[in-house]
Amino acid sequence: MKGQWVGEFKGTNSGKAVINIDEKLEAFSGVAYFFDYDASKPMLTAHFEIEKCNISSGIGECKSNWINPLQPGSFTEVTWDAVKQFYPNVTFPKTINISFERVGSELKVCAKTEIDTEVEGIFSISSLDAASELQVTEMSWDEFKLFVLTNQKEFIYRGQNEPWKLQTSFHRRGRYDLTRYQVEDIPQLHRALSSKTQHVFNLSNPQEHGAFLNLAQHHGYPTPLLDWSHSPYVAAFFAFRGISKHQAEQNPNKKARIYIFDSIQWRKSWVQNQNMLTGQMHLSVIDLLAIENNRMVPQQATTTVTNVADIESLIIDSEKESGNKFLQVIDIPWSERNSVVRELTLMGLTAGSLFPGLDGTCEELKEKMFE
Repeated sequence: MKGQWVGEFKGTNSGKAVINIDEKLEAFSGVAYFFDYDASKPMLTAHFEIEKCNISSGIGECKSNWINPLQPGSFTEVTWDAVKQFYPNVTFPKTINISFERVGSELKVCAKTEIDTEVEGIFSISSLDAASELQVTEMSWDEFKLFVLTNQKEFIYRGQNEPWKLQTSFHRRGRYDLTRYQVEDIPQLHRALSSKTQHVFNLSNPQEHGAFLNLAQHHGYPTPLLDWSHSPYVAAFFAFRGISKHQAEQNPNKKARIYIFDSIQWRKSWVQNQNMLTGQMHLSVIDLLAIENNRMVPQQATTTVTNVADIESLIIDSEKESGNKFLQVIDIPWSERNSVVRELTLMGLTAGSLFPGLDGTCEELKEKMFE
């Protein structure tokens, strides 16, 4: 049942909904966002938990008292008192009963409140296992260099050593509920890292909160952030990082992937929402502070934050809707590995320069002495 489920609902109200479900040891928990087509009715979020022992043949039911409206504009969770002036003559519910029925790749959801509003819908899961649907251009290393040299636009770049679907480490690890992440993960992570950093991050400050997440991301903790670079060559380093000479020789036709994102046009076309807990489905470009993070500057790093599991589908749909091309995808064969590593080393783009410290130095020397 875990995953990000998207669909429409109808009944007393009608609209779209997103349901993010995490799997715990003995329960499924999550949050549902309901966006009414009628703007005179409030948007609603409901947090829920259903014990696995109460699920039979894919069918389960639970009751939630944790219900709040969403703030118009920011789509963030607030109290009813904060927004009730926008919705005169509306009674906001205090409890909701939600039933789930898993049918193959779909989830049937029925929800009923104590004020007798009732809706139901069929939801589809955001598939992260399916093959990428992005259009891909295959290039040699020389063709890629010519491409970026002759390009006149300012893009950001991301490298991956295999053509996995574009997704955050948070979603790749099978997590979907960012409210749970904020309530459970972040405080534990903050306590653990505060003994390791000279600066104690003030998580109530949005800039420091973002910098803290970015620090955790750069040291391997799953986050809803996605790393990019202003440099195509830094992206190429990450695309081929970890591919040994032997692996490249044994798998010459495998592909390293470089994403090229028109972040400037994206920002102009779509509202950017930097609040991690927004109910709005979004991909937002953010520039974070490099507090305690000596990797950001040499990597020419920038970041996107998202609550969307299937980022590629979001971008494809956005391109169709706007008529703009936001994302290009370049695949370079692993057979180019030696040429790429040699030239990047001559440019000074090595693990030692991009990862200041012992780890980066050892990784660079391993490449030099053992490859």
